[in-house]
Amino acid sequence: MSRENLEAVRRAWEAWQRRDMTALFEFYASDIVWDMTHTDVPDRGVYHGHDGVKKFFQEWAFEPFDEYYAHAETFWDAGSHVVVQVRQGGRGKGSGAPVEMARVWQVYELRGGKAVRVAAYAVEREALEAAGLRE
Repeated sequence: MSRENLEAVRRAWEAWQRRDMTALFEFYASDIVWDMTHTDVPDRGVYHGHDGVKKFFQEWAFEPFDEYYAHAETFWDAGSHVVVQVRQGGRGKGSGAPVEMARVWQVYELRGGKAVRVAAYAVEREALEAAGLRE
């Protein structure tokens, strides 16, 4: 099953790159939990369900940027979990200033081929530990 989980996360990232939100949200379980509490980002907590994730995307990516990107750089297979190293940035709304953010590591927890939880981490070691890849 772990290989299928890795491929499901890769397909979700491909959908994100195409901006195919329908395919992306088909990958997320309806009761998905999106957890930003392990990052250095202030005022971002835990988001619940599709509406919560859409709200997070709006606040994080679409409102502050004229152009926003998030690219998956590395994938780690951890059975029921998949870790993704993410590079992101954009061009600020209004200012037009280019922004390159610090990398984050997302830990996807999957059940039945769907993401039930995504937790973002500011520290690679912590993300790998959360996925059971390091002690």
